[in-house]
Amino acid sequence: QNLLSAAAPPHGVADFGGSDSIDATAGRHGTVLDSLHSIEARLTAMEGRLELVSPVDPWELLSTNSTQSQQEKLRNNLKAMYEEQDGPVQCIVSDTVDDKTESGQKRVVAAHLWPKSRANEFRTWISGHTGTICGGIDDASNGLFLLKSIEEAYDAKRVCFLCDPFKRQIVFTVLDPSLMPSDEEVFPTGCTKSYSQLNSTEISFQKTDMRPSFQILSFHAALSVQSAFQRDWITVEKSEEYQQTIKVASPFKEK
Repeated sequence: QNLLSAAAPPHGVADFGGSDSIDATAGRHGTVLDSLHSIEARLTAMEGRLELVSPVDPWELLSTNSTQSQQEKLRNNLKAMYEEQDGPVQCIVSDTVDDKTESGQKRVVAAHLWPKSRANEFRTWISGHTGTICGGIDDASNGLFLLKSIEEAYDAKRVCFLCDPFKRQIVFTVLDPSLMPSDEEVFPTGCTKSYSQLNSTEISFQKTDMRPSFQILSFHAALSVQSAFQRDWITVEKSEEYQQTIKVASPFKEK
């Protein structure tokens, strides 16, 4: 309301420019008002999202998640959880089977959903919420096997996972439009499927009923969707659609 009031012409100001000047002035005010209405709609849309967002953002300014050696404990826990002790693991999103790059690095990594480098914030966040199910920073519920390039996109909040705990579904969602340009296909490194093909993929857990933490994934999704909206990656309508899904999947409450 204040924004709209600020755009209105002051009372009692004379205009000596004639009707053409009046029309031009009205046109400018109309354009400004349209812009302010758009801003007001964006601010309104953001209000609901802020309820889900904690002051803690463990992915903010995150330069790297964890090294291969730091991932080893999580990797072993994930293999045990998903019964992958025998044979190579594969990316849960793309089904790409793990192998090593020319530099000797694993192509499929044990990705921490909450970054290992932010373990202190993790303990604080866990203690501040009820109903959060996770045994620790290296617990299997805080990880997924992902292609390294997908892990990096996740950490940068360019992609997220939308959860439906009632159907026990997790859907891989691409937020950054530069990963899905209309004129070409962009592929995660080492993957034969493009981000356009992977977008909206429902994650399949074939060997177990176990799932990663819906709470952590939904917390990351809330921050990612807010960031995507602020960067003009998604529309107000798409943001509200995603937020409704995130609210349903976020059963935890602050203590």
